[in-house]
This record gives sequence, C-alpha cells and structure tokens, in this order.
Amino acid sequence: MAFEYPFYFLRHGETEWNRTHRTQGQYDSKLNETGRAQAWHAAELLKEEPIERIVASPLSRARHTAEAVAVHHDVELSFDDHLMECHLGDHQGEPHGPWLAQYWAGRYDPPNGETYRTFCERVWNALQRTVALGPNTLIVAHGGLWKAASEFVAMEPDLVPLPNAIPIHVTPDKGRWRQRVL
Repeated sequence: MAFEYPFYFLRHGETEWNRTHRTQGQYDSKLNETGRAQAWHAAELLKEEPIERIVASPLSRARHTAEAVAVHHDVELSFDDHLMECHLGDHQGEPHGPWLAQYWAGRYDPPNGETYRTFCERVWNALQRTVALGPNTLIVAHGGLWKAASEFVAMEPDLVPLPNAIPIHVTPDKGRWRQRVL
C-alpha cells in the first residue's frame, strides 16, 4: 500500500523520563510541565492547518498532546494501540544503557519485549492504515515510530531523532517523505 495523502506527524511533549533518560517504551509516563507547554505550543502551530482527523497512540503522553491540538479543530480524535511506542520489555523504567543503541540498530532483542523488526512492521502497517483514512490526518505518537518509519522510506530532511512536540507536515513522494517543520 502506497502513501497517497499528505499528513502531519507530532511526537508527544516531554516527559520526566525523556528529561532524565529513562526508558519509557510502553510505560504510561505523563507529560511534565515542559511537555504540557510544548503540547500547547504545538497546538498553536497547528491551529490554522487543515487537519481533518487526529489519530494518536493511547499512551497518555501522546493522548494529552493530541487533546491539546484537538481544542483548535472540530475533528474526530481516535486512538490506535498500534501507534504505541516499542515495548522494551524488562528494560522499561530503567536508565538508558548501551543496549538501547543496539536495539535501534536491530541487533538486540529486549527480554520480554518486542524485537525491532516486529516493532518496525507494526508501525509501518499502522501508519499506512492511518494515512489511508484521507488527506491531512494528524498522527500523534512517539519518536520511536519516526525512527521505525525511516527503515522503509527516505526522509528529506532526515529528522531522526525527532524532537518532542515539533509538528511536521509530510508529503509522500515515490519512496520518500518530504518533511516540513511547522
């Protein structure tokens, strides 16, 4: 399935675990004060964009970021479990370690977690399904999803790692995503 429509992507605002470099994965860490401010700032940046629907990860850091944006748009807000961050198994809640770079390179499988390949395939399928809903969909999710997508498509410019709460507009074009930071 090709990506036919332009779409928006927004990584959630900062959490305390982002700030202190703790492994979140699918733990439901909340936005911190900075993250809440980032979510509202992103909402302002997206206020005049022609967003037709918002689909988000159900984890609260993404959900609360999506809800901030939805305040300015009279659109459907829905949640998709397949847009959740990677499940990092026994490492969730731990400080980042050298294993994390190995995971992102596809050379380490976390105990009781999701392999990088499985994560990438889940994400790619979820992104395809979500963008197929129609043009101008906003996806609010996690930085790991953007990294996973980069395994399947060239990104111009390369925004991996994607900063917290920086909205981007994506125009798919023959195996490449042209990205514009808002």
